[in-house]
Amino acid sequence: MAEIPVSLKQIIAECDEFFNSGNLSAAGDLLRYWRSEAEVCGDWRSELSLLGELMGHYRMMNDPVRAVEAVTDGFALMQKHGETGSIAAGTLYLNGATALQFAGKNREAMAACQKALACYRRHLPENDRLFAGLFNNMASVYMAGKDFAEAERLYLKSLDILQQCGNKMDSAVTFVNLAQLYWSKGDRDIADGMLDCAMLCFDDPAVARDGYYAHSCLKCAPAFREMEQTGNASELTRRAECIYERH
Repeated sequence: MAEIPVSLKQIIAECDEFFNSGNLSAAGDLLRYWRSEAEVCGDWRSELSLLGELMGHYRMMNDPVRAVEAVTDGFALMQKHGETGSIAAGTLYLNGATALQFAGKNREAMAACQKALACYRRHLPENDRLFAGLFNNMASVYMAGKDFAEAERLYLKSLDILQQCGNKMDSAVTFVNLAQLYWSKGDRDIADGMLDCAMLCFDDPAVARDGYYAHSCLKCAPAFREMEQTGNASELTRRAECIYERH
């Protein structure tokens, strides 16, 4: 088996440059090019990693059709090479679950979450940061099915891990997810409290104002607006735009 002539680390770094400047289209072109090169070389491990990146990319580009195609290709490639029980496999299942839930395929998303959970539990303690993303995405699937109690339980588990890790941006997103849950239940005071906690994360001076910060701002701003905090929604949008302009 040949390997692609560029390291995955270098490819991801170049993608991050596009991401930080808000040029998601160029990031997608780069990922597709190297995925194709990996396929030609027979470098299936690199191809799997690139497919995982594409799953997230298509979700950010609001392209459910290609997101599902990337999931289908990735899962089939894992199955072909027996790569279904490692931590890396768990992360690919998680990326796939996120894309499937975005595409409205909740049953398939939950099945992928369960596979990710089995992989992580085989290798990791349950306070590992990787579980935070998994619990967050599982909660989103339960939210889609109106199972608020299970969604709340998992969001809170995710938040506990993120706060232990000091991950402010993902904590902010989880606070917003909780706010949406309480808002859906009619608990508006609790929802407002969750949004206040999210803004404390965004306002933390120790947090890097980078592309991920900008992405998180834009991800959360619509929820602030929907929950009638238009001032904070506008401020988050402004912060993201300032970051992209600098790049």
